[in-house]
Amino acid sequence: MATQFSSKFAATAGTPGSLADPARAILGPKRDAVLFWGAPLVAFLFVQLWLRGWDNFAPAAASNQAVVALFGFVSVLTWAHLIAVVPRAYMNPEVFAAYKLRLTIVPVILLAGLFVSHTMLVAAAVLAVFWDVHHSAMQNFGFARIYDMKAGNPPNILRATDLRLNWMLYVGPLAAGAALATHTIYFQQFDGTTLSALTSVPGVLQAQHEGIRLAAMLAYAGVIGWAVMDYARTIRAGYKLPAHKLATIVVTAAVSVLAWGFSPPLVALAAINLYHAVQYFALVWVKEGGRMRGQGTALRAALLFALGCALFGLAYAAAVTGQPTLFVAPFIACSLLHFWYDSFVWSVRKRQV
Repeated sequence: MATQFSSKFAATAGTPGSLADPARAILGPKRDAVLFWGAPLVAFLFVQLWLRGWDNFAPAAASNQAVVALFGFVSVLTWAHLIAVVPRAYMNPEVFAAYKLRLTIVPVILLAGLFVSHTMLVAAAVLAVFWDVHHSAMQNFGFARIYDMKAGNPPNILRATDLRLNWMLYVGPLAAGAALATHTIYFQQFDGTTLSALTSVPGVLQAQHEGIRLAAMLAYAGVIGWAVMDYARTIRAGYKLPAHKLATIVVTAAVSVLAWGFSPPLVALAAINLYHAVQYFALVWVKEGGRMRGQGTALRAALLFALGCALFGLAYAAAVTGQPTLFVAPFIACSLLHFWYDSFVWSVRKRQV
């Protein structure tokens, strides 16, 4: 078995390389260290230093304002990145041609449903919270796969393993920590709808918190052990683990544990959402920046892209205060479409990244 596996991949397997190898990086060694594989740690340290710095060296009033400013900025940035998928989905002729029906008919149907049914609107808002968790884990998975591709590894090698591993590395600490309650509280929005029974979900989960915590920790250890065995077997058969991929997995896993496991939920959300948005903006720009630039300058295109995303983020912030209303429907739809679009407009297997 090992001989057959080795002969199949020996010709295409990459070498481990190093983090300083520009051929294995997406933007270059230094920029990847800040914007891609190292972004989780950079964001986590930034948030920690910002909060501790203002708390230790500024008056209480200024410190409180700085905290509000940070959370406000990260929130707007998070909502702003949702619209950043537009250049990829609608301005890339190859992508649009491949998924024309999905990109035109589904948004209209979804938006109509959210306008017609308040229960559907609330359900979509709650779904967006939990789909965002899965989506964030899948972005980490995506970068691991991109680095495999950059190293010349076949697109399907260890794919299922990476899918399980990256999902659990992100979701496991969240499920085991206090942040789970922060996410499940959104079920309270079902109050007054035909699905009002779901408002009891937070209380039920809170009562089972210790059991959920134990199950999450056991699943976390089990999936990591499973992945170690898969990697060991594949490496013996000739696979070479890229340094950038290893760094992506290790850094993301460490920050996930530090943020979800040992930080207050709002601080964890700020750090996680910050690095997620930074990674996404950087990836969209590196893939679609040339098309957005057209005949103009890169600076002008970047400023227009940033301004458009920022205006959307600010509008989203204005719309999400209080209970879901019809005004928020287009923004909830955008959230769901962003998560869904990302599942097929970026594909290592189809060489779309």
